[in-house]
Amino acid sequence: MTTTTTWLIILLVLSVVANVALTAQLTARRRRPLPLPPAATVRDSPQTLGELESTRLELEQARQAADHAAGLMQGRDLELGRVRGLLAQTQARAAEADVAVKEALALRQERDGLLTRLREVEEQVRLRSRERDDTQSQALARIHELERRLADAEARAEGPLGPEPVSPAIPRQLPLGRDTTADSSVDGADLGPVVVRAASARGDRGRHDGEHRRDAVLLRFAEEIPAPTLLSAVAAGSPRGRWSQSAADRACRSLAAQVGRYGEGLGRALYGPDGDDAALGALLRTALQGVAHSMRLVTRGEGPGGEADDTAIEVALTGLLTRLGDGREREHLAFGVGDGALLRLRDGAWSAVFTPGESAADRSLRLPAGAARVGWSRLTTLPGDVLAVCSPPMAELLLRDDVGPWFAARWAGRQPYLTSFLSEVNVPVRSTGGDRSVVCLWDFGDARDARSATP
Repeated sequence: MTTTTTWLIILLVLSVVANVALTAQLTARRRRPLPLPPAATVRDSPQTLGELESTRLELEQARQAADHAAGLMQGRDLELGRVRGLLAQTQARAAEADVAVKEALALRQERDGLLTRLREVEEQVRLRSRERDDTQSQALARIHELERRLADAEARAEGPLGPEPVSPAIPRQLPLGRDTTADSSVDGADLGPVVVRAASARGDRGRHDGEHRRDAVLLRFAEEIPAPTLLSAVAAGSPRGRWSQSAADRACRSLAAQVGRYGEGLGRALYGPDGDDAALGALLRTALQGVAHSMRLVTRGEGPGGEADDTAIEVALTGLLTRLGDGREREHLAFGVGDGALLRLRDGAWSAVFTPGESAADRSLRLPAGAARVGWSRLTTLPGDVLAVCSPPMAELLLRDDVGPWFAARWAGRQPYLTSFLSEVNVPVRSTGGDRSVVCLWDFGDARDARSATP
């Protein structure tokens, strides 16, 4: 475009120069004085008249040439204006081209930066993918190892998976903290047709972080209830509570005291001919409020204004009252506050038969604040059933498709030794990491059937 414009300007300049030269020539000719012949000759000679006429014609032609030159000059001015306009447009376009070139350079630099960043991200993605593949390979190897050990244990039909020196079920350090307690605890009894085992073990997360166990379990005869009755309880302390273990232990012991205190009324409501549910619910609320009052003694004076600090002693409590003696259908009363669960093993499958809270809001309740919101339910078991009062991590473990059948195969129809039961609760399988606490009851219906069961 620049070359074409340059040639156009040159042609216009040459045209202007030619027009100026022609105009100057015509102007000079017009100004040149014409020779005047002698007056006598002009006056008398016809030849002189012809010359005058010829001169007049030349003068007219000169005027026309001058007018033409003036038109050419005007056209030249217009052409020069057009050329100036084209030149201005050319300069503007050149400036725009410069801006576009600068923008293109900036975009190219930005593109180069983005390409560099993209290469860095691709490299990070490759590294993460490699790490993920390595992690998956390790996980698969661990799964295969667990499957192999499970197959070996099932073939030997003895004990759980392990123990081995590297088993996560064996603590690597003692628990720390002012509220510390034993890493694990176990209890149990063979009560004729009812066999009961209780165990509580510190979870994987607590062992890894050096924290103490926060759960507690309890087995007691409710002697004050007229009919022979067993009280089983599991208290799960809050992971963030400073005194959650002491509060869990206090909750279990206080529950036993409160059941004894209201034992006669509970016996009438449970086993009397009327079976008054309203009275039963009122007694349970009163008992749990007594438990809450006892728990608050653990942190008395630590809260604002010298009151108890409820956040330091939050506990989910699940209890079970079981009628003892021979019977084809055994009566139970499950009750509690929080997110514990009562599971039943029947025909080789686990199912949840009671949770203290029906909604998510109810399951988030804890003692002592939620004592008035106690949930309860009556239920019966048949000979061969197994009931498990569980803390939330243990309930989740029993209901898992990959682990629940393993526990079902070992606990269905058996009376495990206390050490075997603790080992099985403490089996080294990956879980949510919370404490594992459970009370299991085997219902054999008749004491003679229980004695013939294989340990």
